[in-house]
Amino acid sequence: MGRDPAFGRRLYQLRTERGLSLNRLGKIASFSPGFLSELEAATKGPSAETAARLDELLEAGGQLVALASSVRRPPQAPRVLPMEQIETLRRQVNETITSSGMSPAAVDDWEQTVREHGRATRYRPPAIHLDELYGDFAELGHQLKNRHSSFTLRRLTRVTAQLAGLMFLTLIKMNERDAARTWARTARVAAREAGDARVHSWVRAQEAYVHFYSDRYDEALTVAQHAQDLVDEAPCVGAVLAAALEARALGKMRRAEDARAAIGTAETILAHLDAEAVTASAFGYDEAQLRFHEGNALTHLHDSPAAWRAQQRALALYPDSDYLDRALVKLDRASCLTQDGDPAASLDYATDALASLNDAERQGLLTVRGREVFHQLPAAARNLPAGRAFHDLLMITAASEGNDS
Repeated sequence: MGRDPAFGRRLYQLRTERGLSLNRLGKIASFSPGFLSELEAATKGPSAETAARLDELLEAGGQLVALASSVRRPPQAPRVLPMEQIETLRRQVNETITSSGMSPAAVDDWEQTVREHGRATRYRPPAIHLDELYGDFAELGHQLKNRHSSFTLRRLTRVTAQLAGLMFLTLIKMNERDAARTWARTARVAAREAGDARVHSWVRAQEAYVHFYSDRYDEALTVAQHAQDLVDEAPCVGAVLAAALEARALGKMRRAEDARAAIGTAETILAHLDAEAVTASAFGYDEAQLRFHEGNALTHLHDSPAAWRAQQRALALYPDSDYLDRALVKLDRASCLTQDGDPAASLDYATDALASLNDAERQGLLTVRGREVFHQLPAAARNLPAGRAFHDLLMITAASEGNDS
């Protein structure tokens, strides 16, 4: 006999009524999203312990326990259905459910999920984080199809803008520039619909980084200025991110006076940020980031002494877990050493920045920046054993990305 689908249907209903994604419920219950999906699709039956735990977490009043006791488990091994088929079933069930709107607590949970993703950007490898963002974004998309009050819909649209912003920020880190640009458009539209100037400013500031890493500095400056105009240059995360990006772009353009003025603007905004905004998150900004951005701008201006002071301060402030920014700071220092005529020290510093990381951590921006550092070296240094070793390290990472070196 097949399994009674009643348990799975009720589990799905309870989960969606509470606004929980499969990923979120899985984290709370310590189950994998795939296992929960199989329970909902009735391709796997629950144990008594599993049913009791889910019943308690979803406040089902014994419904799931009762339904689980009626589930008959066939003696043969279960069929393994394609995940596409399972997802199709889930969407069909979702479309048949009449929703009266998401509860405020469920929206709170989505906002908390986004905050957790924001913090994860500082320590989780982008390719791994992208997979988690994808799962939550897909679930949010289904939730948006239901009926909601205007207030709830506005909150969910703000969450959508933030989650889409994290998607393209993660894609930037992976050096997936075209994909990042398309997700930036989605985030921009959602931010406008949400009517939240600060979120819109944050989205535009992050979008400026897409143009910056695509070497379109004039466009990056235009978007960064718009991010500040949206909030009348009021102290918020979008404004300080945009000012810092201006400094970096102006440094690339060798506009020293303007770059230093932008650093000063970022300093002033940071000093006036609310305490909750000064945090290690994609939705926050702190002195460690400012010193990294300052040092990067000064590196491009070939002001090594000032850049070194900023880099030293950044490394003192960043925790070891913030591997991406720490490595980028060290690669900036390697560039300064090359500019100062010490390619051997530059190679040592660049190799130290990347060798301790795994392939997943080195992929994307770090590999791109590492290549820039390598090609800045004089030919004689590139042909040294240390130069060849550093090149090989970059080649290994490129091979793991599936790209040409």
